[in-house]
Amino acid sequence: MAEALAFHFQPGTSVLHRFDPRFKTMSLLLLSPSIMVAYPAGLVVLSAMLVVSILSADLNWRFIVYELRYFGILLVVVFFSRAVVTPGVPVIEIGLAQVTEQGLLSGFLFCWRLILVAIGGLIFAATTRSKEIQAAVSWLLAPVPCLPEKRIGIMIGLVIRFIPMVLDQALETNSVQNARCIKCRKNPYYRLTRFAMPMLRRTLEQADHLVLAMTARCYNDAGTPPTMNIQPADWWILWIVFCLCAALIGSSVFT
Repeated sequence: MAEALAFHFQPGTSVLHRFDPRFKTMSLLLLSPSIMVAYPAGLVVLSAMLVVSILSADLNWRFIVYELRYFGILLVVVFFSRAVVTPGVPVIEIGLAQVTEQGLLSGFLFCWRLILVAIGGLIFAATTRSKEIQAAVSWLLAPVPCLPEKRIGIMIGLVIRFIPMVLDQALETNSVQNARCIKCRKNPYYRLTRFAMPMLRRTLEQADHLVLAMTARCYNDAGTPPTMNIQPADWWILWIVFCLCAALIGSSVFT
């Protein structure tokens, strides 16, 4: 259940759990692009902040690491592609391809940034309820004219709610397939089709059941949003995040 638990909301009373969801969403939107332009010194600070956030929120870091195992395949591909494509002083020559020092450094920094962005998103999902995310998105989009902010918030909330449901369904389907020794079949196409088709069918059935349940309850955009109160500590946290992002972006511009 590690894959699913990483994306499930995990109840708690930490500062991150009590942080206003509107400010939390704004902080995530500010931090994500700032991380992608940060340099090693800034990445060290951000890494320490994320570790402290995981520990203070009492989140199981093993679930987060386990969840990122497939993401590691993408990181390996990105790392080696950057190491080969980036021009510089060659370190290793493999045929026509050259691994350069600048490419190794560029690939390492880029993968580091991607890991921090992914961990930040997992922490956000684990400490924020889907209803709070829906209300936060609606509140942030309310000043934008000609946008159905409540409908967009509902769509985003449903997407976030369906991520752990799809993972749960994938785990259940995989367990059923293993019980039937499907993994012993040598044909990868057979294993893939026997896994993908049942999971896709069950996922679509769950989506249909959700639509029927919402229709039966006369669900619409005019629902009452959850109560959200901004505390003085929320302003301080948002101000710290804003100053940190400004420092990261400023250092990247003037470097």
